[in-house]
Amino acid sequence: MKKIVWACLTLGCIIFVNWGLAAIFNNNFIDWSFLAGLAVSIFIGFFNSSGGFMSDLADARLQSGNNDEQWAATEVKTKIDRQKRSFTPTLSFYVSIAYTIIAGIVSFIYF
Repeated sequence: MKKIVWACLTLGCIIFVNWGLAAIFNNNFIDWSFLAGLAVSIFIGFFNSSGGFMSDLADARLQSGNNDEQWAATEVKTKIDRQKRSFTPTLSFYVSIAYTIIAGIVSFIYF
């Protein structure tokens, strides 16, 4: 039941973003459907992954031992192990990917 609720919330969020973009730019709903689905898919994928560039950037800043005035850091004596990149797809991600694929097909046929 919880998965169905999340799937419906994800679909509702994508439709709301799509409708908002169409209203802001005064276009048809179908014009923004593919881009809205793609944006939500990337957003979900970014926040459901661990490791990668952003984690390496945070670790590098922590290990630098740089005593900037804006950031009171102390030197780290132990080396931080590098995080392996991992991604755990959720039902919300699958719903957004399905929406993007369907919207892409419909947009291709429409135009």
